[in-house]
Amino acid sequence: MTGGDEKVTGTLVFILFLINVLLAFALLLLYMRQNKLMGIEKRQQLVLKESEQVMASLLEEIKDENEKLLSRLMESRETEDKTTAAIAANIIMEEKKLVPATEEHQDVQEEARPLESKQDPLSDVSDDATDPQPLREQVKLLAEQGLTVTDIARKLNKGKTEIELLMKFR
Repeated sequence: MTGGDEKVTGTLVFILFLINVLLAFALLLLYMRQNKLMGIEKRQQLVLKESEQVMASLLEEIKDENEKLLSRLMESRETEDKTTAAIAANIIMEEKKLVPATEEHQDVQEEARPLESKQDPLSDVSDDATDPQPLREQVKLLAEQGLTVTDIARKLNKGKTEIELLMKFR
């Protein structure tokens, strides 16, 4: 071989060596990027697991709160039913105790009242226990005159809830 061939061969070997070094560097970069992506993927999986755990615990808390709410609602309904039954029984007992006035007797009473008493809503219902009108009629009369539930309850010495129930059962 001649000196020129050796130069060309040396140059080619040098170029091949540089290409190998560049390829090794490229492989190293690819390996580093792959490791970086795998690390990111692992972190994302951890974040996903944590968020799933947080969501599961939140759903459990919501479920527990809903169960507590339902139990409270059931208790309040039972209490309302008992209260309603007691008030209804009280109303029935009061109606049985009071002697109902006949329609003719009521008409005569209304005609006999002076005009002033018809204008004063509080004077239409007497406070005496001997009043022949049933409680339901008294409540109806006062409600027609525009009194509020509170005013009616105060006037008849009854509970506000009882008056509200009487008005609902009309």
